[in-house]
Amino acid sequence: MIGNIFSWTVTALFGVITLLLAFESWALLTNHTPISSYIRSSVHSYPGAAFVIAVVIGILLGHFLWGPAWG
Repeated sequence: MIGNIFSWTVTALFGVITLLLAFESWALLTNHTPISSYIRSSVHSYPGAAFVIAVVIGILLGHFLWGPAWG
């Protein structure tokens, strides 16, 4: 049961990432403001919060991608 919920959560996460990348590409091709411009200005305004968010994302990715090896 937990594995099924985790699988759907990961699938939804990758779906959202795909949609965000598609929007970024569309914005760059049609001369609209891309998401990266908003993120860049936020990082310049709040560097401490951006650092904490980057560390938390790195810890979560490291936990799930490089967990303990069995076998």
